[in-house]
Amino acid sequence: MNRYFSLRDEVLHLLDEKSHGYYKREAIAHMFQVETLCLLLAKERNLDEELCAIIGLIHDIAVPIYSSSFQHATRSSELARELLGSILSDEEKDIILTAISNHSHKERKDDAYSELIKDADCWSHYLEKTVLKHEESERLKLLKIM
Repeated sequence: MNRYFSLRDEVLHLLDEKSHGYYKREAIAHMFQVETLCLLLAKERNLDEELCAIIGLIHDIAVPIYSSSFQHATRSSELARELLGSILSDEEKDIILTAISNHSHKERKDDAYSELIKDADCWSHYLEKTVLKHEESERLKLLKIM
């Protein structure tokens, strides 16, 4: 988990430099909640806990950086590629970047890591009650994990 802690420090530093106010505050709360949920689900699903924590940490990184959720999964994946640099193997980076890219497509079934972040993200939105009326695809995902 040393790589995770190093990355977490870099992400927090980036947020301090590039994000402010509401977007920064909400991003930090959401990223740590999703990261925690990812770890819980990783244990249950026998997935690599460090990779899952990293996915949860940076799955929405573009939202506070650009102060927008427009195409945030794709944009977060692009930012994640830069953040991950050489601390992970190419295979590990592919797993992380694919999961982040896929996490907005809750209506379809993808690989195990993509499904993990989708589930953690839906669960977080439910817990945060930020979405008053869940999208049908989110509602269906929540029913599966609860």
